[in-house]
Amino acid sequence: MSEAIEQVIKQLKTRAAVVVHAAPEIYIDHLWAIVDDIIPHPEEGSPRAIIVCASDEEARHIEAYFQKAAKAKDLTVDLVVEKGNKLKQRNDLFDGTEIIVGTTRRVCEIYFQNGFNIKKLKLFMVLRMDEQMRVGQKGFIARLAESLPKCKQVIFAKHSDDDRMISYLEEFLVNYSTLELSE
Repeated sequence: MSEAIEQVIKQLKTRAAVVVHAAPEIYIDHLWAIVDDIIPHPEEGSPRAIIVCASDEEARHIEAYFQKAAKAKDLTVDLVVEKGNKLKQRNDLFDGTEIIVGTTRRVCEIYFQNGFNIKKLKLFMVLRMDEQMRVGQKGFIARLAESLPKCKQVIFAKHSDDDRMISYLEEFLVNYSTLELSE
């Protein structure tokens, strides 16, 4: 585990949310450590982590990485992306999963159209927030974040000097800290 991710985990112990400013190459292959810390063992039923990504490719990369890591703990991971069979994805979620990895739009669509149960959710993670805002995902993220139960939230963004993003995040994040991570 990288020192940077250790800092994020340490902050999550005392805060409800952490906004992390870092390039994806610094954190992308270390995300499992955050999930592993918050979801240490399997439980039946509802998802306990949702990770929303900026693109299908990014979601597929993270899901493949999580599948390998989750096997050792017997956790289930499901992928929901726009370039996929929506009905199959929805059915997979209803069969029960602990970790959902997907694109923001598809996670939001499936949640609001079919309503999977999020009462046990412990972690909501948004990757590349600045990119997601640039391509118009802001509304989807806000709708998801506002409907979530109380859970840990981690937002990753590349740039820290965007006043629009800071003001937007303050609409749904409370008691959050900000970390600047570099290599």
